[in-house]
Amino acid sequence: MPKNKFTDQELMAFADGELKGGKAMDILSDLLEDTPESTILAKRLEVFTSTRNALINALIGERNAST
Repeated sequence: MPKNKFTDQELMAFADGELKGGKAMDILSDLLEDTPESTILAKRLEVFTSTRNALINALIGERNAST
């Protein structure tokens, strides 16, 4: 199995909008390619974006329920 070009920590920071500079541009550039590797990268990133969205929605729901 080939080694991943980006770590899970880098993808999590990218999904959270916390990754800046060249590394963020590298991820974005790779995502925009039409290759099997970009598809795999998009699937890995989807785990972090969906988890982030679920957490945000849960926190918003808790905040609305307490008001």
